[in-house]
Order: sequence, then structure tokens, then C-alpha cells
Amino acid sequence: MPGPTDSSAFASTLSEAMLRSGITLTALRDGLLSRGHPISLTALSYWRSGLRLPERRGSLEALPVLEALLHLEPGALAKLVAGPAARRLGPVEPFDALIDYPVQDPADGVELRGESDISRVSTQLTVHVGADREIVSTRNRRLVVANRDGVEGMTVFMGTDGDHGAQAYRFRAINGCSIHEEHQPAHNVRRVQLRFPRPLMRGESALTEVEVTRAEDAPQEIVDDYEVYAEQRLEEILIWVNFDPRALPRRCWVYFAEGDLKHEWPVDIEGSPSVHYRQRDFGPGGLGVRWEW
Repeated sequence: MPGPTDSSAFASTLSEAMLRSGITLTALRDGLLSRGHPISLTALSYWRSGLRLPERRGSLEALPVLEALLHLEPGALAKLVAGPAARRLGPVEPFDALIDYPVQDPADGVELRGESDISRVSTQLTVHVGADREIVSTRNRRLVVANRDGVEGMTVFMGTDGDHGAQAYRFRAINGCSIHEEHQPAHNVRRVQLRFPRPLMRGESALTEVEVTRAEDAPQEIVDDYEVYAEQRLEEILIWVNFDPRALPRRCWVYFAEGDLKHEWPVDIEGSPSVHYRQRDFGPGGLGVRWEW
């Protein structure tokens, strides 16, 4: 939970800006709603009183609009949220501590850990499985918040337990970022550095979307499992696996592993070519979908 200093600073800045501008909570709510950010009067009242801080995804995305409505400098409110959010989410777990298969032939001294100057808020992964039972593509949307001024990007990892390693995968930035650097620190792990369109200020959020496909000349690799990982405690994590209607699995399961807690259960796919699984307040850990052809 945020400490009194954190919430008081945010509440004071918000209250003083409202007094200067003469805007009411109702007007703020209406202004946010008209710009696509439905924040309740109750939430705004909590923020102004210092009882709570905006930490959920929708609240963080609304902060730049709230600052504009109050004629504040960009980041004036957002920077007061970053520290408490980072403490709530905890340290960044290394990628190799999350996966359930060994890292093959790692380079000497390699560390598979993302940056601590961003806080990860949510991850949404969409997987498309083709008629040949191979992964056609994946798309991952990530929401992060900067913990300091000047954050230029973030590092993401992808691993595989297949026989052919990770060299066959191709990364493409779809929205909110560009591909800055790619490395293969191990036979079955890729490390990709994303660059934001501009450096973030402390407390500012960024939403990125990256697509991963396999090279056309890559050997065939039939899959029956896919997992997404939370390096920190996330507000939301979601995996959505879409199968080609011409090649549907006979059975499916969803599962998760968080610390010492692991569980798996079957799901009904009758009449639907897709399976999704969502968790709130999850991580560090992984969740996924497994199927049987």
C-alpha cells in the first residue's frame, strides 16, 4: 500500500489544481469520459482525499488527460504515482527463473532480466495457430510505467522449448515502439530491446504492441502449448489462443504457476475455435494454454 507521503503529495497537487482552475469533480469525470476514460466520481474523490492512488491500468492511462484538463505540466500527477507502483509490483524476476524448461547454451555471464526503471502493469498475448498446427503469429500488448525520467525503452524476452531454438523467430513492432536491438543470449532465448517513440517522464505510461512470426524457411514445429510470463506482479495478464477452424484440438487445458502454487484444469472448446485465460493481480509467474491434437 502507498505510504501517507505518496498519497498526500498526489492529493495536494490534484486539489490545488482543481482550486486554481475552478473545476469540480463532476466536470473532471465528464471531461475524462468524453475523451474515452471512464473514471468514477468515487475514484476521483479517493484520489483528491489521499485515500488511494491511481494504480490500475485505466487510471494510469487517464492521468495525461487529467493533467491537461487541469492545465498542469505533463507528468505533474503521473510522477507522483511511479514510486508507489514500483513498490507494489516488487522486483523484476529474471526470465530464466520463470520458464519451466532449461536455457540452452547460454552465453557466459548472461543475465536474462528486464529493467527495473519501468513497472510492468499488464500483458495481453494473442496466439494464432494455423491449419498445419504451427504457430502462425503472436501479438503481445504491454502496458508499463516509467519509474524515472528519461526511460527510452524496455527489454522483452521470448523462449522456446522446441528443438530448433529461437533463431527462427522474427519480431515486428506494431504500435507504440520500434525494435532497437535483438540478441540471442542462448540457443532457445531471444532478447529484444524496444524503443519508445520518445523518452518517458517519471510516472508516464507506455503501451506497446509487438508481433512475432516464424521465418518462412524455418523447419516445421507442431506445438501443443503456449505460455505467457509475468516478470512482476501484474494488474492483469491474459492469453488468447486462436485455432484455425480446419485444425481444432481434441482437448484443451489452462494452467498457471505462481510461486509454489500450480494448477491446471480442462476447458470446453465445443463450438469455439479459441481459448482464453485471464488473471488479475498475478505474478511473478506464468499462465498458459495446453492442448491435445
